[in-house]
Amino acid sequence: METKYYMIILEKETDQYIQDYIAGHKLRFPGEAIMDICQKYREEKKKEWSLDTIMEAVSENLHDVPRDELKKLRLGINSVDKNTQIFIEFMNGLYFYHNYHGIMTTNLQEVGVTKIAEEVVEERILKQRQQRLDKEYPKRKSSLKPTFPF
Repeated sequence: METKYYMIILEKETDQYIQDYIAGHKLRFPGEAIMDICQKYREEKKKEWSLDTIMEAVSENLHDVPRDELKKLRLGINSVDKNTQIFIEFMNGLYFYHNYHGIMTTNLQEVGVTKIAEEVVEERILKQRQQRLDKEYPKRKSSLKPTFPF
């Protein structure tokens, strides 16, 4: 390692810091202390840069992903809320029209049309889920044509 000779002037506080550093790290000369301090400073700068870069990249990605996911959730919740309100209006109209004074829950007796309604809703949910997945992960068309051995 090539070394250079310098004559420097230091403040008392800086000189005291170097003397304390020499004693604390069991070094022999002020030059060794200054070189060690500079080496540690360079290493810290490298770590600081890489941490900043990583934090910036992560924060950009984390910022976009939840926004998209929250938008999907909000749209789904809005749809459910709208359908629920429509259903409540229908039920209110039926109760008024038939002058019902009580309620029969499905745990007491489930009517056949309720089962049909559940199946239709489940089928609709599966279809919507499949359409969403198809949009997110479109099928790749293969450029290879199938070959037949005959």
